[in-house]
Amino acid sequence: MYKEQQGYIVSRHTKEVDGQIEMSLFVKTSDKTLKVVPDRQLLSFFSDIPLEVLPDKISGVTYLPSQLLSFEHKAVQLIQSKSQKVHQQLVQFVKQAGYQVYEEDIKAPDRYLMERNIRGAVRFIGEEAHGGNLYRNAKLIAGEFQPAWKVWSLDIETSVTHNQILSIGIIGDDLRMAFVVTQQEAEIDGVACYQDERSMLLAFMQCMKKHNPDILIGWNLIGFDLNFIDRRCQYLGIRPAFGVNGESWSIRSSENQGKFFATIPGRVALDGITLLKVGGYHFESYSLNNVSQEILDDSKLLHGGDRWQEIERLHQEDLASFVAYNLQDCDLVWRIFDKLKLIELQQTRVDLTGIPLEQTGGSVAAFENLYLPRLHKAGFVGPAWRDEAFVASPGGFVMNSIPGLYKNVLVFDFKSLYPSIIRTFYIDPLARISGQQSLSQNQHLVPGYRGAKFNANMAILPELVGELAQAREQAKAKNNDILSYAIKIIMNSFYGVLGSNVCRFYHAELASSITMRGHEILQRTKDWMEETGAQVIYGDTDSLFVVLNDDSQDPERLGHALCQSINNKLRHWCREFAHLDSYLELEFETLYQAFFMPTIRGQEEGSKKRYAGKTKDKIVFKGLEAARTDWTKLAREFQKNLFEIVFNDEHPADYIKSVVEDLRLGKFDSWLIYSKQLSRPLSEYHKNKPPHVRAAMMIDEKRAQQGLPLEYDKGRKRVFYLHKTTGVYPYETTADLTDLDYEHYIEKQLLPIADSILPAFKTDMTSLLSQQISLL
Repeated sequence: MYKEQQGYIVSRHTKEVDGQIEMSLFVKTSDKTLKVVPDRQLLSFFSDIPLEVLPDKISGVTYLPSQLLSFEHKAVQLIQSKSQKVHQQLVQFVKQAGYQVYEEDIKAPDRYLMERNIRGAVRFIGEEAHGGNLYRNAKLIAGEFQPAWKVWSLDIETSVTHNQILSIGIIGDDLRMAFVVTQQEAEIDGVACYQDERSMLLAFMQCMKKHNPDILIGWNLIGFDLNFIDRRCQYLGIRPAFGVNGESWSIRSSENQGKFFATIPGRVALDGITLLKVGGYHFESYSLNNVSQEILDDSKLLHGGDRWQEIERLHQEDLASFVAYNLQDCDLVWRIFDKLKLIELQQTRVDLTGIPLEQTGGSVAAFENLYLPRLHKAGFVGPAWRDEAFVASPGGFVMNSIPGLYKNVLVFDFKSLYPSIIRTFYIDPLARISGQQSLSQNQHLVPGYRGAKFNANMAILPELVGELAQAREQAKAKNNDILSYAIKIIMNSFYGVLGSNVCRFYHAELASSITMRGHEILQRTKDWMEETGAQVIYGDTDSLFVVLNDDSQDPERLGHALCQSINNKLRHWCREFAHLDSYLELEFETLYQAFFMPTIRGQEEGSKKRYAGKTKDKIVFKGLEAARTDWTKLAREFQKNLFEIVFNDEHPADYIKSVVEDLRLGKFDSWLIYSKQLSRPLSEYHKNKPPHVRAAMMIDEKRAQQGLPLEYDKGRKRVFYLHKTTGVYPYETTADLTDLDYEHYIEKQLLPIADSILPAFKTDMTSLLSQQISLL
């Protein structure tokens, strides 16, 4: 019986069954999640190999002449097979015969969805089976279904001593529960107790099958929680049947990057840390405790490096408090996701680009999903992968700054500069090839850089950017911040994709034609501004910092007038340059009533990407110690207060002296903790061992002596440490705040900050402190 349904794709899978590929999609409908097997089960690729050269009479294989061309302007054949093994053999055969293969790496479900312009929402009709849980031979088209996700926030507690799971906590809309391994008989609401780990894991598995969550969320969810559960299942001989219909999940890691991935049929695992970074959020530390304090003004019930000992004690002696700790972590994650709308952001990215719901990164995949269907429509296939040396494009425009303390600094910013350059100057992979090879008689050539020429009549990407830009303006008009930001992420990723050799469309001419054009535009704008008598004191990527020469008029009014003048000049220049319509738009972004641009430490030359400015009642720090996580809280607070004083036209001498005095009296001891991330495993630090590395080594040496698992041996973890009179010392508890080397903190934390600003007052910190000593 055939039946039509609509839903949203949760996960996509491919496996070999009896020598043939089986592609399946798990689709969430209004009442359950279905397994949908599409009617077209084929693997495809293109090649310029002549049909007569291909081996004939292979079961399940078809060769078809296509209407498409390669970037080398050669006719290509479409080669299709029903078997993954045969697909790989054919790809190898073509390569060994000396011909090119194109798009051979695109996964079957990705191509199937891409060709039909299906992103997340889908309509389908198929042969219903297994009580309506399976649809075979299904035909799918894009839909408009909006799912009501069932979300679980999951967190586990483990025994460091015994390397076992102590509990699994979950919180959802209609469920708040903890599965606990304990010998105690506890009657606590929402707590299910089990005698052993095996029983607890099987019960959790049954609960997941019964309640059927769509999305699991957590903190380091895949790398720790799910990975730990998976390893314990393997150890105990339990099949990890966490899929919708009891299918096994797959938890795996990349060999070099230390990243973990989860494939769960019919479900998705989303990690909070990763989604925060995708969403552009920046924190001093991405620990759950720190993020929840900043976002929710709430925190974990236990924190600190030694909390594992207290967790194990509570598990043995105070089960109610232990469960409260476990569920509080679940609750914090739930509330962070809810407040920042992280699931909505991820779904919006899927709706816009068609990347899998589980894929939190994927800039290249997003680009190809958007670009390849348009490329095929234009009559071309994607280029073959090239084994050639990577040529990095120049970075963004950064000019030398003019250091000093200023009043009324205006910041001008180009709106979406790189996407606007792509759109204005027709920067596009197909346009580049067409411009070089004269593939079209109807050509409007636009010069690029590194010898590039772009045929405006064959460009795909500028039109795509234009559509996205228009959609973003509409989203802004409707106050849809999630959609607006998701579109911004996608548009800004295009430059990076074209400049990355992990993308099939990479070419040095593409990325260079974007960044070098950006350099030219910023330099022209700087020159035009200075022709009016303004002084440009700094420029960075898409921004210019300007001091006007007229103090008698309202600086904001002058800023808007200057902005309008520059945009008029840009339109005129683009028309003269290559008969182009300018989509470049300079905006007057900020007025800093007070502004400070420092020198490079120890030099007279102005620094880059480092400044402080006061706008209205807020002080903004960029690149300075107040904005850096590897400086102590003492340094950050000192700099914030120092600039508050300076920007209020007050002399900072008394404040500096009072901070030094209070430091020596021990009033800032809790602010003297350093924090820095390990960039690699401890074993890879040989000759050069910075302070945070030595502190981490001390902790792991102590843990090894106690027979405990090492904490820092794998690296990529934040280390907290202090400077004592005896040297570097790891910080784990407040008991470590003794015998601190105050002179170290004066010299290394306070003096560099003070001496960056004090020359404006004709003095330095050493002179100030020597005056204080002489007065004593």
